[in-house]
Amino acid sequence: MFTKEDIEQYFNAFKNEQIFLMVLGAIALIVAIVFFVSIKTQWYKGFALPLAVFAIIHLGAGISNYQKADVLRIRNVYNYSLHPELLSNELGRIIEMKKNYRLLIYVNISIIFAAAFIFFYFKKKEGNNYYMGMAASLFLVAVLSVAVYSVLKSRSIEYERGIISYVKGGD
Repeated sequence: MFTKEDIEQYFNAFKNEQIFLMVLGAIALIVAIVFFVSIKTQWYKGFALPLAVFAIIHLGAGISNYQKADVLRIRNVYNYSLHPELLSNELGRIIEMKKNYRLLIYVNISIIFAAAFIFFYFKKKEGNNYYMGMAASLFLVAVLSVAVYSVLKSRSIEYERGIISYVKGGD
């Protein structure tokens, strides 16, 4: 049975996931700065660039989504109580969000394969430590991104099932 508490739990978990993304992004940004400024080898400089981009993207996404979470939670709890027909709008938002997560997962899987190829291609050649570091960093951030987006997608699937059952009158 889909209840208001399910909506509250989903958005509280969503906020916690966004906090995790922000912390991960902040740590990655600090590590990227340390690698770029302090450690003078080309491998670490190459590693720092994709790590910094990853950090900025995830910090921005985490902050933006965290700020939206309470507004969406309040709106959906209100709609659940007084205007259940409006939850179909939330269903459309969740379906679109799932499509975005799926796309992000596929893009990151492609990055994993490309990074592995680049790493082993430049490993054979002398003096390409910068590109090897960049490929290693791309591989790492893509694996982390696939893990994060997979968790977010699985939570949204569960939430979507609850909304569908409620909208269709199953609850």
